[in-house]
Amino acid sequence: MQLNDKWQGLCWPMMDFLRCVTAALIYFAISITAVAKYSDGASKAAGVFGFFATIVFAIDFYLIFNDVAKFLKQGDSADETTAHKTEARCWGHGDL
Repeated sequence: MQLNDKWQGLCWPMMDFLRCVTAALIYFAISITAVAKYSDGASKAAGVFGFFATIVFAIDFYLIFNDVAKFLKQGDSADETTAHKTEARCWGHGDL
């Protein structure tokens, strides 16, 4: 769909980071509710699979966090012109 070309005003690495954080929190809350509130086997299985999905999202969160941290460190270590271009690309303004 190439949404990054259509919606250039968004910083896509940060959006992906926020997606992982919110998904991990939602899956964790629903898993806790499924395990604590209901006592049937299907709810327990759903809770276990929810915890597994939380772990997968947490790993994805960690990997994306490292990528975003590297991206931000590149901007700090380069001269001001290069950092300005990198920020402009992140925010969708293209080459300035």
